[in-house]
Amino acid sequence: MSVEVQRYKTAIGRPALSLPAKLLFQSGLVTDETTILDYGCGRGDDVKFLKELGIPAVGWDPHFVPDPSLLVNHDIVNLGFVLNVIEEPKERQTVLSEAYALADKCLSVSVMLHSQNDTSTSIPFKDGQLTSKKTFQKYYEQLELEELISKQLSVNPIAAAPGTFFIFKDETLEQDFLLKRQLGIIQDYEPRDLLTKVTEKKEKSDLILRTTQNLIKHTLAFARKPEVEELPRYFRQQLAKTELSYRRIFNAASQQISEEQLKDAVLGKKEQLKLFFAMYFFSSRPKYRKLANALQKDIRLHFGSMKDLEGDAKTLLYSLGDKELLLADSIEAQANGYGHYQDEKFTFRPQNLAKIPIRLRGVISIAERLAGTIEGNDLIRIHIESKKVSYIKVENFDLSPLPRMLARTIVKFRRNEIINLDHCKDGRVKTVYLKSRWMSHTDPNYKVQSEFDDLILNSLDMDFSGEGPRFEQFAKALMDHKIALPNYKK
Repeated sequence: MSVEVQRYKTAIGRPALSLPAKLLFQSGLVTDETTILDYGCGRGDDVKFLKELGIPAVGWDPHFVPDPSLLVNHDIVNLGFVLNVIEEPKERQTVLSEAYALADKCLSVSVMLHSQNDTSTSIPFKDGQLTSKKTFQKYYEQLELEELISKQLSVNPIAAAPGTFFIFKDETLEQDFLLKRQLGIIQDYEPRDLLTKVTEKKEKSDLILRTTQNLIKHTLAFARKPEVEELPRYFRQQLAKTELSYRRIFNAASQQISEEQLKDAVLGKKEQLKLFFAMYFFSSRPKYRKLANALQKDIRLHFGSMKDLEGDAKTLLYSLGDKELLLADSIEAQANGYGHYQDEKFTFRPQNLAKIPIRLRGVISIAERLAGTIEGNDLIRIHIESKKVSYIKVENFDLSPLPRMLARTIVKFRRNEIINLDHCKDGRVKTVYLKSRWMSHTDPNYKVQSEFDDLILNSLDMDFSGEGPRFEQFAKALMDHKIALPNYKK
């Protein structure tokens, strides 16, 4: 079939940053001190939004911005949703290599996954699909994309999210990214917010207080006194606006850190380092030629030598396959109120991730290494026996006594497979039952939810294990027993 594919028609307008651009910004890989090229930028919305955030971004596109002078090396190159619209496999390989050559520090590659295929009116064409608009789409599996990148570029890519991989040329930047991701550190500010001029005395006082509080958080995260150069750029800008010395701000911050807080921070940091290097060994990545200075300093302070840390990290890694240890950790986490264990599955709220035992955190880290970061989830479930992790999105989790499951992403370790399920497509309602299991005891609605959950457990002859009964059966049983839903406090 002879068809002229209209690639440019796949370019869409965006109301906000695309997923890969958002990941690059939030992870701190693109800042106002780095240059970024959006290779195949389409209509250029990512470039526009990044510029608004103070990022020196440029975009090139063969149809919309075909300026060859833009194809020069940049710190970061984003190849976002480009490979999947190219109908010729050889050309995809060429484009991938060209984009990689233009990246000095990191290349980001994103494609559409099979689970995102909603082109029901398309027809098969080559190794993908041809739409009614004469555009081409190839949908990938996560492992398929990883293998394409690995084979074409002879590198070990890092999964940043489903359908997105980062390929680092700068080892220090790679180490920093992986450690920040493990710690859950993202940029939750916008650079333009830092440009507010402080003129009033009260504003100056508030700024000093905020700066001190921020330094307390950073000090506890480092579990030591951080060097000024190790702190985020936004903090250094904030510090400069206070017109006070770093020594003075640190003295004020350190006086507010208790001995117990510091002890907990040190224990937490040692666990973080063990987990970081356990994942490093798990991924079988080429050995770093040199560790980042901050990592070297932390290792000397907390372990004495890299050899001692490696031994602890490997012991931790091997323990992640011990079912009995994981079951014991799940029961311990449930006893401490951080989640619920049942039928060899441990389910918890994402905000409790840092509180659960290190082995359970290690399982989640493996899922991240395979699939990247999966955002917007209300529940995370570790399937200990079947070796997988489910990320569950729920509608109005905090506001409804019977919140509805919207979707879930399943990462299967044994087959390195990612499955996305949309629970709204087939019209069937899937519900989170016995929600009090994942509510804080300080939640104003915990008491009424707990009483409701106890009532249905004791009154209804239904099996609530697994995903529980079908919603239709459950709703009928509620009506038959005249059980009303609890009234939540607003």
